[in-house]
Amino acid sequence: MGRRFPPPLFGVERTERRAKAFVTLAVESDGDLDKSTFVERARRRLQKPDGEGHYSESYMRRIVSTYIQLGVLRQRSDGTVTVWQFGRDWHAGEIDFETFLWYAIKRTWVLEGDFPEGIDGLRTIHRILVNADGPLTRGEIRRQLEQSYDYEFNDQGIRGFPTLLEALGAVHGNDSGYEATKPTDRWSDRFRNVDLLPTFERWLKQEGPQVNPPPERVKRDLSKYYIYRESGGHGRHRQLFDTFRRDYLKSSAYENDVSNPKIQRAEKYVEAENRRRELRDRVRSSFPSFTGDKLAGLSTETLERIADADSPSEAYRIKAASGSGLSRTDFEHWGGADRPPYAFPAEFELYDWQQEAASAWFESDGDRDAESGIARVVTGAGKTVMALRVIQRWLDANPDGVVTIVVPTNVLMRQWLEELVEKLNVPTEDIGWAGGGHKDRFEDDYRVLVSIVNSAVQDGFLNTTLSQRDPSEHLLIADECHRYTSETFSNIFEYPRTASLGLSATPLSDPGSEDRNEEDRLLLNELGEIYYDLTYDEAIKRDLIPDFHVRYIGFDLTDAERATYDQFTEKVADAVSDIETRYGNRLYDLNGTFPQKLRTIADGAEGPTPAIADFFQFTQQRRDLVANAIGRQAITFSLLRENIDASKKSIVFQERIEQLEQMVAPFETRGRNYRTGGIAEEFGDRRQLYEQYPGLKVADKALENLFFDADYRPVMYHSGHRQSSWNDFAVEWFGDDGFANVMLSVKALIEGVDVPSADVGIVRVSSGSVRQRIQTLGRVLRTGDNPSSASELYVLYARDTVDENIFRDYDWDEQLATADVTHLTWNPVDNLETGNWDPEMSFWDCVREATPEERPDPGMERPVPDVEDLSRGDEYSGPRDGYRFSVDSDGNPFEKTADGRQYIDHENAEEIAAYVYERKGGGKVIVNEAGHALMIQDGTAVFLGTLDPDEFNYREGSGSVTGAPDNDALDELI
Repeated sequence: MGRRFPPPLFGVERTERRAKAFVTLAVESDGDLDKSTFVERARRRLQKPDGEGHYSESYMRRIVSTYIQLGVLRQRSDGTVTVWQFGRDWHAGEIDFETFLWYAIKRTWVLEGDFPEGIDGLRTIHRILVNADGPLTRGEIRRQLEQSYDYEFNDQGIRGFPTLLEALGAVHGNDSGYEATKPTDRWSDRFRNVDLLPTFERWLKQEGPQVNPPPERVKRDLSKYYIYRESGGHGRHRQLFDTFRRDYLKSSAYENDVSNPKIQRAEKYVEAENRRRELRDRVRSSFPSFTGDKLAGLSTETLERIADADSPSEAYRIKAASGSGLSRTDFEHWGGADRPPYAFPAEFELYDWQQEAASAWFESDGDRDAESGIARVVTGAGKTVMALRVIQRWLDANPDGVVTIVVPTNVLMRQWLEELVEKLNVPTEDIGWAGGGHKDRFEDDYRVLVSIVNSAVQDGFLNTTLSQRDPSEHLLIADECHRYTSETFSNIFEYPRTASLGLSATPLSDPGSEDRNEEDRLLLNELGEIYYDLTYDEAIKRDLIPDFHVRYIGFDLTDAERATYDQFTEKVADAVSDIETRYGNRLYDLNGTFPQKLRTIADGAEGPTPAIADFFQFTQQRRDLVANAIGRQAITFSLLRENIDASKKSIVFQERIEQLEQMVAPFETRGRNYRTGGIAEEFGDRRQLYEQYPGLKVADKALENLFFDADYRPVMYHSGHRQSSWNDFAVEWFGDDGFANVMLSVKALIEGVDVPSADVGIVRVSSGSVRQRIQTLGRVLRTGDNPSSASELYVLYARDTVDENIFRDYDWDEQLATADVTHLTWNPVDNLETGNWDPEMSFWDCVREATPEERPDPGMERPVPDVEDLSRGDEYSGPRDGYRFSVDSDGNPFEKTADGRQYIDHENAEEIAAYVYERKGGGKVIVNEAGHALMIQDGTAVFLGTLDPDEFNYREGSGSVTGAPDNDALDELI
């Protein structure tokens, strides 16, 4: 879901002709007519262009409203209609029409703040036409708005905007479409100068997010205006824009009715720029090496911190941390600590675990060689410092060796550079880095090279520089090592090395499974086994992170939602059945999860694969239904209000940007109708569902009203911003010194972003990814130097749906035994169904502790039991996945293949089939990897005996079975 394009402009055709009639009428009546009278007199004056009479009253009323919106007319607070002074100037012939129309739009849309998004619409279309190779039709303009700017439209599309641009003289149209009028810079500059939101974005980026002005209330409303507008909301956001507009603009700019309206900034903003010049002079005076070019682009906030720095090294570190770019000259100023090189400060003490983990890495352990392995360490416990201790010892033992530290982001690269110098006192001349447009090389005598992974693998850079240096020993440290399993990034493991250390809180995608996927096997093969594991429980016991509370909140789908969910489930089951029949045991031979296997098959198929396409379509629609459940919306509102009232800071996590948008402006946004029973039917307005689902209307309105509460102060963090600086603003404003109390995010925040700690985390929508869950916990638990401050994590899930996959494969109750883990059930489902839910109810009045029956089955991997004491028919506690065959209605065993049934000729299999037929009348038999055959009856696994499918023969033709599809994955998906 993208931004909604501004509402269409109705009736701007024949702009100059209509404007002339309206302005003449307003001037002649001298502003004495109310709107109704003005509409009636205007209707008499304006005839239809074909000369067939006058427009209807309703049509003329709409046109007059549009021309008031354009600023051609002015409606006073008492309802009378007049014109601005520049309208009188045009009527008197003192300015031309294009100038008058531009003044009208600038006055009304910008200075009055009536339609600021309209400027964005005009500017974006004009930019598209400026960059076009030739004329573009309306349809072609719209397509580019969708593809390049992620705009959405109502049924009127971009109506009125190209026409208005033509009336302004910014573009001209012909039979082939629209083209930008040359010279194009004139209008490009005009639109840029009056588009206040991006203008202010640039101001904040230059001055720094914490700068004053603007005051916090302005930042709050500016952030909310941006979030609401980007989420597709319209109308109510203008009150937010007004807070910013009135603070940023000089009052005379919008209070006085003048001939030439101008955009003028308030004096305090002009004074702020003068302060920047004073700060640059202070910095140059204190630190002469900071020449003018080194200060270019630095924010006011950064300049202040540099001016107050105690030493040149501190000043240069501040500059580098600002993201302004790091030069070798700047970096040389970081060093100079008064202690031996490669030594921690005298007063600095490593945690016990850091000493333990560093020492253990140097020792072999079972199948793991010394100087290899992965340290799995909970976020925030200090794994970087542990790695510094490894570097210290390793370089001492290998004086001719070199170290490469690979990181995924520029932020992490800078953090490592700072830690190497500040914590370990590595001489700056020994450190190189590759990334951000800078590439140092080992052949230039660097001992430690910190490289962003993109730079390391680009054109084989790391391999080349290692070959040129040809060191006798090379230590590779892969920070956030789970990020390097792709086909491209995994090249770092092909370069020569003699020692390896992996670091991550989440190195494996599935920590509880012994059946590794391809990515996990790659990491373990290349870096070594996990040799040190610092869990959340262990970190809590060692006082490294605070104690915390985990609250799982289960809720039921409404009856209507459940009926639709069951429809999707039946369709998924049908697709899986078709897939099993067509592809049989081939699935077992492929690596990866069940969906990954299907994609492999589909990618290699010569023709269409309808069953696979159906599987992906219906599983996605089912997930969307669950993600958009009414209960989830109501719980989110209730939790947010509870935490805001308690003055707690919250981070809300979800999977996709459109899910975030639906909790910002749900009463306005669009979506898909997943509740009506019709599959994947699009609807134009979410409100169409409210009559059928009154509870949704109550929840949506409550959440949107909360957004406009002055105490609700949100920021938004995700990868889909128009300007990445909004993520920087979000982090700063959510920090300890910031105003924000809610961070709305998509997925877990990326590694290396030092997000300030929150009191509460709300996993509103989860993918079931264990890695994401761990990252989520890590973000909430970042509490700096206050480990006594307990955090809370709420995880929302729809009961008896695919949502419960988040509890599979990893026993969180066991892993978080020290933490306070509670399972709750959300009560007021019936009230949500009828719309009688009261949003004013306390959150704690809406939940109760879940009964044992309501708690989800964690679905942990079952150990293989000893079957010597089991007889056929006994309950079986072991694994339930593996090869499968079927038993028909006559008790005969067979496999499903693309060519039909292939009957099995094997004595033991036939005996087992006969038993299944006797007990169930037919069905499926599972043979797990231990060779144990079982069937599922009434949810219980029943032992049938032992089998080796490789020994099977077949009645028609011959063949052998090499394996089976991963049907445990099928069961979870169905």
